[in-house]
Amino acid sequence: MTDTSRRRQVLFDQDGAPDDLLSLLLLTQYDNIDLRGVAVTPADCLPRPALSATHKILDLVGRDVPTAVGVLPGRNPFPLAWRIDALRADALPVLNQRDQRTRADALPAHEQLATWLMRAPAPVTVLATGPLTNLAWCLDHHPHVESRIEEVVFMGGALDVAGNVRQPDHDGSAEWNVFWDPDALKRVFDSSVPITMFPLDVTNRVPVTLDFVRAFGRHYGWHVSDLAGSLLALTFGTLETTGLPYCCWDSLTTSYLAEPDICTFETVRCDVITRGESQGRIVQTPGGRPVRCARAVDADRFYQHFLDTLTPGEPSSS
Repeated sequence: MTDTSRRRQVLFDQDGAPDDLLSLLLLTQYDNIDLRGVAVTPADCLPRPALSATHKILDLVGRDVPTAVGVLPGRNPFPLAWRIDALRADALPVLNQRDQRTRADALPAHEQLATWLMRAPAPVTVLATGPLTNLAWCLDHHPHVESRIEEVVFMGGALDVAGNVRQPDHDGSAEWNVFWDPDALKRVFDSSVPITMFPLDVTNRVPVTLDFVRAFGRHYGWHVSDLAGSLLALTFGTLETTGLPYCCWDSLTTSYLAEPDICTFETVRCDVITRGESQGRIVQTPGGRPVRCARAVDADRFYQHFLDTLTPGEPSSS
């Protein structure tokens, strides 16, 4: 079980979708998290609007955290129709109440992540709710950073359920964060860093529901809950346009850092297929690398945790 009695140093690598931004919001509210840096990977987002929205969220909650935007491409691009959610998030009124604080451009995210790891005063947790491209680059070019990583917490993969990739010449067995850059996950699997993975098997069990989103309306008027409800509302229409429900994939993964026993885990030996019609598929094999995988979730407890963290408490009666 994760020790939440100490402040865990976290580097957050995300790709700017509404659920990634909700994860950032959660991280800023956790007392046991020392957020050391935020990278934006150009996967399920347009990177500049996603970086802008990231800055605005940090400004909204009064946090000064270094950021960096990624430039390394994935082999299999996300659909553009999904990536433009970052534009919508960046334009939300709750994030535009005042002029954005100017920030100087940092190094590209892969170089910045390596720098953050090398300069960290103690081993850190890398929370990745997007692809692992930046981390894989760090391991290739700065192998000694392996000793600076306490744990990689990764949202991705599908073990005993179908994937969510619906692309020509693919068999549908992969999850998108792995499919975007299968070689990156393979490189991390080939390292010795401890990995805790949240595959679709468990994250699909916490869909965004109408009742869940409406619960934030009862707390309207507090900037954090207003933003959370607005980001959740941006996910509506996903089922109708893609055939796939929008779930709290990333925010469930993030909640592990504050409430590690919301999920139950088992160690699974895994490998990843990097080529062909199954590229991005995670396979269970006796010779694979051991990965601590979330296998079940207390969904009611997760939803309550999410609400408790991002609302100010009981709404006042009108």
